[in-house]
Amino acid sequence: MSSQAEQQQTQMEDHDASVLRQMYRKMREIREFELTAQDLSDSGEIPGPVHLYLGQEAVAVGTCLALGTEDIIGSTHRGHGHVLAKGADINRMMAELAGKETGLNNGRGGSMHMVDFSLGIFGCNAIVGASVPHVAGGILSSQLDGEDRVGVSFFGDGASNQGVVHETMNMAAAWDLPVVFLCENNQYAVSTSQETAVAGDKISDRANSYGMPGETINGQNVIEVYETVEAAVEEARETSQPRLVECKTYRYTGHFSGESALLEDRPYRDDEEIEKWKQNQDPIRTFRAALIESGVFDEPELDEIDTEVGDKLETAAKFAKESDYPDGEKAPENTYADQSYPNFPAEKYQGR
Repeated sequence: MSSQAEQQQTQMEDHDASVLRQMYRKMREIREFELTAQDLSDSGEIPGPVHLYLGQEAVAVGTCLALGTEDIIGSTHRGHGHVLAKGADINRMMAELAGKETGLNNGRGGSMHMVDFSLGIFGCNAIVGASVPHVAGGILSSQLDGEDRVGVSFFGDGASNQGVVHETMNMAAAWDLPVVFLCENNQYAVSTSQETAVAGDKISDRANSYGMPGETINGQNVIEVYETVEAAVEEARETSQPRLVECKTYRYTGHFSGESALLEDRPYRDDEEIEKWKQNQDPIRTFRAALIESGVFDEPELDEIDTEVGDKLETAAKFAKESDYPDGEKAPENTYADQSYPNFPAEKYQGR
């Protein structure tokens, strides 16, 4: 058993079996969703490539389990795991990727622009770092409305160098906004190693510049992520102050699903590196081993969950394939602001 699994086995003593079951099931759902999405993209059922979350499942699950339904998240271009972990319907998500009318956003958003305000999902975003100010703005609005919400803004190691991320951290600290800035350091910004592009030993050290707490943790350990983010969320809610959490994680696939064909002759990482992460720090493999070794669940119980998840994804894929594309006449819907809004120049947009 790996050292990561051994650590998780000890940590399990402080958590109810129902929570541990939920962690395992949700990580399996995310992984199977991504594998299914990859197959559908390769076969043309999903138009275009997808940015897969394979290998990073523990970050999304551990983080979102620490949040309430009313709390909000902002996601990235690699956002399927975040949206699923926050509770979005898996059938509608797959249909959204396929551009179907039954999708989460009626097929208008696709892979990188999924939103569900009813679950506090303020959207995925293809622009690097763009969800960070969106979350801060959502929390500011919530404060003005007298609501007790905390926001989590997911961003990567590449986005940690974006000016808008630093501007938002400064603003959140200056304006007392309960935001947890959640950096998923998966080691590469597209094909650029974080060792080359990110100054300093830890991204979390940058929190000191804004007078907020910051810490770096093992993003492959779902229990560690859950415990850390839960504490950060509680503190942010209580003090109305932001925090920065850096999760060291790793993506198994390329920046996007079609990357291997483009970089076949000039890879930026070797198979040995990827296999090392899979064998020693895979979030699902090590967690499963710890669950069995600790006696919380036996292998047949976990196999049953795996089967249920597999069936669930078959249903989701079937739902996406059989759903209809949006009617072309409905294309302008939700394009413009509500025309009943005060002082909205309706005549300017009439008929467009």
